[in-house]
Amino acid sequence: MGFKLDLHVHTESFGRVYMDEKSLAAALKARGLDGIAATNFSNISHALWLKKQLPQYLIIVGQEVWSSKGHIGALGITRKIPNFRSPQETIEEIHRQGGLAVAHHPFLVMGLGRLAFDLPVDLIEGYNGMIGALWIHNFLAQRRARAAGRVCVSSTDTTAVEFIGQSRVEVMTDDRMDVLAALRAGRLRMIRRPMPVPVGFIARNFLGFRRLAPCRLHAAPCFLCGNSMTVRLFNRKVVCEDCRCEEVSRVACAQGHHFCIPCVMRRIGKADDAVDISRITVYPHGYPAEE
Repeated sequence: MGFKLDLHVHTESFGRVYMDEKSLAAALKARGLDGIAATNFSNISHALWLKKQLPQYLIIVGQEVWSSKGHIGALGITRKIPNFRSPQETIEEIHRQGGLAVAHHPFLVMGLGRLAFDLPVDLIEGYNGMIGALWIHNFLAQRRARAAGRVCVSSTDTTAVEFIGQSRVEVMTDDRMDVLAALRAGRLRMIRRPMPVPVGFIARNFLGFRRLAPCRLHAAPCFLCGNSMTVRLFNRKVVCEDCRCEEVSRVACAQGHHFCIPCVMRRIGKADDAVDISRITVYPHGYPAEE
């Protein structure tokens, strides 16, 4: 039998909920999935809430942790894990809670890079559906994982409920209590399908459009204006809108607003902690509705 799972899903981010229990249950049923790992930034409250609301599905409580060297996924945890600790400290805390540590998109921006293969992570995200079309990043992750004898998984990394499970794993166990152990042991099959290529978004990203809506596949709206965060081809000097520190970066929103990483995480954490899960406003298209 086994379990069909998407192990990297953002159900809520930047203080906005993109999947409530109804839309998630409908999507899981439509796509023949048994569950997901809800890996939101800085917060596990929405994952815990979904787990309570959907006992018929396997909802793995997770978090995408921003370590000092890059993103590390935590699966099967019970408490929020602090950001900006060293990768070693982050992984130790995940293991202390009985969870699995995943090197998310190691060769993408904010990934651990080659360091991932020197750390005691349990899983390597060898196929990230968001960058499926950019095959070189996934190819490198899978090749180095095979050379190091590490277990690979595939997932979507999406905020769009209609695309969960596009990339997924099939875990070879009939016991939901055995899923984490089966993942750690590599008793799984990877289903690798790329997400749709957001051609318009990519083109506008590099053509300087001033009003660029967040891409619904992986929404990242600016805290000030709500337009999309963008990644430019070249670094330039920018000033953080919050702390006013000056740094060199390729990241800013379509209107030019920039936030340094500590201020980004502070704002995300504050917004996420303020989410009232009893009064949810869902953004089903992966970007903010007009308010």
